Parts: sequence; structure tokens; C-alpha cells
Amino acid sequence: MKTIRDLIKEKSELLRDIDKLGPATASEELVQLASLLSSLNAEIVEKQFILNQKKVELLEEAKSVAKARMLAEATPEWKEFMERIMQREALEELLRATKYYLRAAESEQREFTR
Repeated sequence: MKTIRDLIKEKSELLRDIDKLGPATASEELVQLASLLSSLNAEIVEKQFILNQKKVELLEEAKSVAKARMLAEATPEWKEFMERIMQREALEELLRATKYYLRAAESEQREFTR
């Protein structure tokens, strides 16, 4: 089973040559990217919940919010959460680029049909 990271990488490679895809395929990819973002956001919520539980646990041990935060940022839970955040940023950039391409293609088509 492919991970969200794998899917984002595949979409990124596919969209590198977006001109070759054309507006119709790019529109389909945009829908798939939006769906992927929705799934990723659900994962982020879950990872953040797990991280927050870890922070509570560490706060009880550390007796200081600052120390607990520092300790939390050295855990696998924090790493997994931050990886998802970075994946979301990459995915949002793919969405923006695809939307930009589609707007430019639409504008070009309008000028061509005048």
C-alpha cells in the first residue's frame, strides 16, 4: 500500500510536465490532490493528538512546560507530526501550481477564441 508521501511524490513528478498533460488531465489531478489533502489533514489531526498525549506525559515528568516541549520535540511522535506538516505544505504548493496552470490555460483559451 502506498503512503501519502509516495502519492505526493508521484503527483509531483507527474505535474512537473503539466503542459504535456493538458487542462483536462490537470483538472482531474487537481481533484485527486484535493482528496489527498483531505486524507492528509485527517492524519495530521491523529498525529497531533498522539503528540499532545506525549506532551502531557512529558509534562508530568519534567514539571516545566518549556522542558516538556523541548523533550517532546525529540520524540518520534513529534517527527511524524512534523513530517505530515511538511507533506501538507508540499501538497498545498502542488494544488496552487495546478490551479495557476489551469487559470493560465483558461485565459489563453479565451484569448485564442476571440
